[in-house]
Amino acid sequence: MTIDAPQISTTPIVPSVLPSLADNKFARFSAAIILYFMQGVPIGLGLLAIPAWLAANGATPVEVGAYAGTIMLPWTLKLVNGLIMDRFAFKPMGRRRGWVLIAQAAMALTLFALAIVAPGPQDIAVLTVFLFTLNVCATFNDVAVDGMTIDIVPEDERPLLNSLMFASQTVGMALIGYIGGVLLADGAMSLAAFIFGMFVAAASTFVALFRERKGERLLPWSPGEASKECLERQQDAFWPVLKGVAVSTFKPLTLLFLLAMALGMGTGSFGDAMAATLAVQELGWESDQYSGVAGMLGLLTAPIAVLCAAPAVKAFGLRNAIFGVFGLHIATGLIGGLTYPYWQGDTIFMALAPVQNLAHTLTMVLCCVWLMHLCSPAVAASQFALFNAVPTIVRLFYTGNSGYVIEWGGYQTIYFAIAGLASLGLIALYFARVDNQRTTE
Repeated sequence: MTIDAPQISTTPIVPSVLPSLADNKFARFSAAIILYFMQGVPIGLGLLAIPAWLAANGATPVEVGAYAGTIMLPWTLKLVNGLIMDRFAFKPMGRRRGWVLIAQAAMALTLFALAIVAPGPQDIAVLTVFLFTLNVCATFNDVAVDGMTIDIVPEDERPLLNSLMFASQTVGMALIGYIGGVLLADGAMSLAAFIFGMFVAAASTFVALFRERKGERLLPWSPGEASKECLERQQDAFWPVLKGVAVSTFKPLTLLFLLAMALGMGTGSFGDAMAATLAVQELGWESDQYSGVAGMLGLLTAPIAVLCAAPAVKAFGLRNAIFGVFGLHIATGLIGGLTYPYWQGDTIFMALAPVQNLAHTLTMVLCCVWLMHLCSPAVAASQFALFNAVPTIVRLFYTGNSGYVIEWGGYQTIYFAIAGLASLGLIALYFARVDNQRTTE
């Protein structure tokens, strides 16, 4: 009788002190929140601190609008990032985590280079190049994090996690905008860029501690192997990715919803650049004062968005919650436009700004919850990137051309435009038939 020798597995034993992101809710929530906080670096520096700094040093609304629109262009190319990520991955480290670490490292290096060059407010072209590059890195990070979220986060966790991610991004943007505004007012561009580079490097170190899924490699040279989920979902050619995205995207109701979301971006585009010139050049604020107030508004409205989004979906349904937020856009736009000729100071501006900030954050949170339901895990990076690119392109169009609108009709016209666009968005949203689902949490 022959006795078979015991079979010994040749799979490497991977020591794992910390849990994987897929297996531990606290770990994946922490990683996503920290990574979204870091996305506040290019946005807070590029859209809060620098526009106010440029306006305080004589830049016109057209110059500030062109700068803001240009540096945010990479956010319109997220579909390209998604296609690359859905097609290529270092599978032993997971589908998305390797891309996250590369993007974070590139962001840190760009900030350190900015610290060395230290352009002044007269060097708008140089500033544009650096912030454009920084946002390219940030978009790769954003697409990777979104794809990883769809891959490993259960659907019942998504409303809460979306709220926390956007709140974290808002807090990051607010803090970076405030710190950057104070440092730029003192002429300390080099110090600001270096500090923010260190922030990004610290976040990268934290994310590097967690595997995406159990058994994968912690670092490229660590022991481990690709997970079953990664092997099943990662594509080996571009055509299946493109086909999957096209089939799930080009549906009439989906396109209507994307149109509604795009039309709701008016308030956000106003905050990108024109709020800074209004506050500094019309209301008499200092540049660091604007950065500080904008940052404080972010810190105040982000927790409210976190507290409101998930309960609102649970109580009223997703459809009704989005309707209500679009109503806020319309109301603030009409109030601002109708009262602007009678402004005697900044009271009404300060009353409207927090509501607009909150409405914009809630729009992104609630719409992204719905968009995630439409995504297929196999092409999640590409599909979600495409979904988000559509409103982003429109938002950048608003931002880049808002200076011309102001020269034509004044800031009053911008407020009316916000109300008008949101009204059209509400109509599109009505016909899009968004499911009025409620969360179970």
